[in-house]
Amino acid sequence: MVNCRRERLVALCCIGAVLASVFCSCVHEACAQTKEIVLPRVSAEAAILLEWQTGTVLFEKRAFNRMYPASLTKMMTALIALERGRLEDVIQVSQDAATQAGSSMNLRTGDKFTLEDLLYGLMLNSGNDAAWAIAEHMGKGSANTFIELMNQRAKELGAINTRFQNPHGLSHPNHYTTAFDLALIAKTCLRHPYFKNLVGTKEKDVVEADKNIVISLYNTNRLLWLHPGADGVKTGTTQQAGQCLVASATRNGMRLLAVVLNSEDRWYDTSTLLDYGFDNYRLAKAASAGETIVTLPVSHSTEKYVPVICAKDLQACVPARALGLRIEVDLPPVIRAPCSAGTIVGQATLCLGDRAVGYSDLIAGTWAYPRTPWRLMARLGLSLFIHFRHLGLF
Repeated sequence: MVNCRRERLVALCCIGAVLASVFCSCVHEACAQTKEIVLPRVSAEAAILLEWQTGTVLFEKRAFNRMYPASLTKMMTALIALERGRLEDVIQVSQDAATQAGSSMNLRTGDKFTLEDLLYGLMLNSGNDAAWAIAEHMGKGSANTFIELMNQRAKELGAINTRFQNPHGLSHPNHYTTAFDLALIAKTCLRHPYFKNLVGTKEKDVVEADKNIVISLYNTNRLLWLHPGADGVKTGTTQQAGQCLVASATRNGMRLLAVVLNSEDRWYDTSTLLDYGFDNYRLAKAASAGETIVTLPVSHSTEKYVPVICAKDLQACVPARALGLRIEVDLPPVIRAPCSAGTIVGQATLCLGDRAVGYSDLIAGTWAYPRTPWRLMARLGLSLFIHFRHLGLF
């Protein structure tokens, strides 16, 4: 009898321990999900952190205030050159280019370099001489024409609070931008495969075309050596602009962009922002571009069903501990023929709780041809051919 009581007591204790364990686990999980994200502190006068794929802003500090960009300007210079120029073009350095003030790749009047080599001098050594040589070449001899292209491209990207007066970033009252605009520009630049390789290069030797003089270039972006996953993009410093940096880093398939302007310590500020982003957020993909979400019936067609696919990746940057992502679709019950492949038929929304965090158009994955006598006869003929071939009659 005593043994039975002891066994019951032991069993009750075991059950209690299990329940307590489950309860503690649930509480821990709930606390983890509801844990507040503590914003980082940076010395920069203006700053922003965003996720590259979705453009989600994870942190901002006076990101829309007008600021001097210094050599961060050269991202746009490089973008225009890559979009409009030919890397193999040989450029002769003018006296104006060779005598530009500030940082330099040590060009001399009459030197000849390919556009590709000048781009390395522009983005690694931050050469103002390289910037001017590129601007003159791309502007058909006029740097001002090139600067107009820079301003036009900025507007196209949505950088509406940006104005360029030169291709290198030396301070001028009418040469300004914002941290947000610089993030937009960097986001576009990093979609260009050559630009990504360019700004991720730590050192490079370039050769003068006529005299075969070798110039060794070294990237001014220390984060490439100091920060895990760092892969770009550009430093900038003038007395008026202070310490500036646009930094990119990639970890676990997520790329973050950090911009700091007029910072007391740009390396610390950008590292702090990047670590904050990677520690607290993740890129969640619910469906890939081209993935079938649902199949819909088709009316007035020879086809019975049409697959409905995502036009782009359905993804979102969400808190690292967030759970409960779901897809909501807005679609008609039936697709009416004719309907060409790629036609937008609805929208998919990625939701977290009651908040929409991502979108993708839903498109028809195949053609839905209208039902006509000729198409019905052709379909019947094809079916008979396949049937007889299967029987070995063809």
